[in-house]
Amino acid sequence: MSRQTLTFRQHSSEPAKVARLHQENGQSHEDQLGPEDVHIRFLAAPINPQDLMVVAGKYPVQPEHRHAGEPIPGYDGVARIERVGSAVSVLAPGNHVVPRAHGLGTWRSHATVPAPSLLRVSATLDPIAASLLKMGCGPAYLLLNSGARELRPGDWVVLNAATGVIAQMTIQFAKLRGCHTISVIRDRDDVDSARQQLRALGADTVVTESELAAPGAVASLAEGKRIKLALDAVFGESGERLAALLSPGATYVNYGSLGGAVGASIPLTQELLFWKQITFKNFRLSQALSQYSEPEQEDLLGYFADLFEKGSLQTPAVDRVAWEAGPRLEEVVLQALDDASGQSKRCVGARKKVFHFS
Repeated sequence: MSRQTLTFRQHSSEPAKVARLHQENGQSHEDQLGPEDVHIRFLAAPINPQDLMVVAGKYPVQPEHRHAGEPIPGYDGVARIERVGSAVSVLAPGNHVVPRAHGLGTWRSHATVPAPSLLRVSATLDPIAASLLKMGCGPAYLLLNSGARELRPGDWVVLNAATGVIAQMTIQFAKLRGCHTISVIRDRDDVDSARQQLRALGADTVVTESELAAPGAVASLAEGKRIKLALDAVFGESGERLAALLSPGATYVNYGSLGGAVGASIPLTQELLFWKQITFKNFRLSQALSQYSEPEQEDLLGYFADLFEKGSLQTPAVDRVAWEAGPRLEEVVLQALDDASGQSKRCVGARKKVFHFS
């Protein structure tokens, strides 16, 4: 058996400089199954911002698994079960599974892990879509439930970093609820293509950051709309413009800081706090999911998968990175990490990269 595992030697904000790939053939002690273990083969695993924070040492949950004494990164993905231990009854070979919690280490071709650390998902779902169920669909769905009041048909949601996976899914979930979206994207050369892509997903209005920053743009865009929820993945000036669009009694939610500026802030004006009575809050996926029991989490992922398979949701546009065993694999993987790290620093809303295992 050929297996490949990515590890990192030390913490760094430049993951490609501290990561290395281990390629091995033949049997390994890692193939040995305990009674409650399962052996899995990964099918797809995204490079999420949280993963880059883990490698940088800036994320509270560190990897649970190691190879050659070094931690294995990657917290999301989908795998197929190859073998199960003698005491495993709820999973079987051929089942597709995703990590139940952070720390599993998905940037590897194979793994032997405890069965309770996995959640079963549909085996007929496209692996790219399946790899995004928890940390792509999950935040999008739950963010729409984070307002001071429940969203109602006809309400509007404004969001930035709109070409990112979470935003793409939010647009689609909002549409399913009868709500409208204002999608804010960074200024770019392919702005027309980005607008077309988001409108195809259901976005009602797509504007660039510079268009929204123009004099009078906020008042003009907000006129006649019940903008009840702002979802900010950038913070700073971009988040400030989202807050300014909100209607009275609305909610602003921050769930990221892709802008990256140290010391960035959003001014809390009297208009926002007193006259509009805007609710400001943050969002953390782990905290939101803690309100769901394990069966409820499984049902939630199953609901997402069903929507994909019915065609009610479209798989977000991503950059697929071919994970194919061979002499060039380390170069390909490290380049993907370098690109993803650079994008996270330079390009808000850049396409997510997903390892696609063959």
